Amino acid sequence: MIRKKSNKNHYFTIDTERAIIAYCDTECLVERTKLYIEQIQPAFNELVDKIVYTYKFTSLENIDSHKDECKIWLTTILGKFKPDNGAKAFSYFSVVTKNWFTHKAKKQNQKNRREVHYDTMIREIEVMSSTEDGYCEQLENREFWEFLLKE
Repeated sequence: MIRKKSNKNHYFTIDTERAIIAYCDTECLVERTKLYIEQIQPAFNELVDKIVYTYKFTSLENIDSHKDECKIWLTTILGKFKPDNGAKAFSYFSVVTKNWFTHKAKKQNQKNRREVHYDTMIREIEVMSSTEDGYCEQLENREFWEFLLKE
């Protein structure tokens, strides 16, 4: 049986994996920069975009700036990847990216929630009830005088 080749364009290839490992193994700034610009950065760009759309983080406010911040974060932790632990670079950076956006989404949801403090709520109820009592008292007085005048 002849297997048909997939036409999928894989953005995180074995070459990307090797480039990340080489990046972690070298201290040479020139070599790191070359590896990052030529092989790692395009993969990170695609990875971030795919995670955002796959997990529907598109509803986050300022999503484009969040994407850029995440790419910067991935760059800062790039040297922390340890291939000796048995994890693949794709898995590692996918999880890091998803967790980063999940954290941002939770932070945004907490910010959007309206907090009501107990003390404030009690004061508002007291004000409302005192206003209602005054209104009821005024209504009773007016009805009393109207009824008395009719008599």
